[in-house]
Amino acid sequence: MNGNDTHSDRLTALNTVVNGIAKSWHILKQTDMTWNIKNARQHLEKVRPLIQELAAGWQAAEVDLVAQSDKISQELQSDDYIVSLERELQAVGVQFSGSFPAYMLPPFKLNISLGNYEARLSLGRKNERTSDLNPQRLAKWVGMRYKKVLARKFNATSFMKDLIEAYRIANQLKFHDKKMVWGRAVPIIDLYDLLTVKATTRQDYPKQFFVFDLGLFKETATLEMDRYRFELGFARNPTRAMTVVDSSGRESHISSLTIYLDEGDDA
Repeated sequence: MNGNDTHSDRLTALNTVVNGIAKSWHILKQTDMTWNIKNARQHLEKVRPLIQELAAGWQAAEVDLVAQSDKISQELQSDDYIVSLERELQAVGVQFSGSFPAYMLPPFKLNISLGNYEARLSLGRKNERTSDLNPQRLAKWVGMRYKKVLARKFNATSFMKDLIEAYRIANQLKFHDKKMVWGRAVPIIDLYDLLTVKATTRQDYPKQFFVFDLGLFKETATLEMDRYRFELGFARNPTRAMTVVDSSGRESHISSLTIYLDEGDDA
């Protein structure tokens, strides 16, 4: 029998003992309500040797459990863990950018803290946490929440109308013209700020949602509506840009939006 088998057998035996104690304790703690002396005495007899067995086996089991935790902790610090986690995220259909321990999963952010053994999935101000860091379990946990958000319907027409209104304001604020002049680039971040001037709106429509919608807009929309034509500007430096990941996992940095209006139209 190898060390792993011995370790497994000890934990299995300990589990049997603990379950036996729990079963008897469940009966014993109800005695004051049931007045069932017969059951109480039977389970007192059962639990005494189990308690002794637990005391005898716990020290070896504790050593095993500590060794197991140390081994997992070392695995979490390894490059193999990162490779495995990213492979599992891809397997469940999660598109991400960034590198361990911080990933962008528009509209989510995923941060893994090995200091307190915790993964945090953020959507605006909403945070969910788990300490199940097994790559398959963590990827499944992330994937369920990711797919739920992706299932929300994207209304390209409504999104473009909102962009037009924000663009009007941002354009005039930036260039200080009384008359609207179309065809000039406006920072994409300014448009988001205008769309979410109210704090309540920003909470309901966090930046991650906007980035996600922007990615859908870039990939699925025609970038035209009526007589309006939309042109996204891209930047190499992501500092003043919004990082968007498309359905193929390709990353782009959108820095500005320019909207053109066909000549002869009054807007």
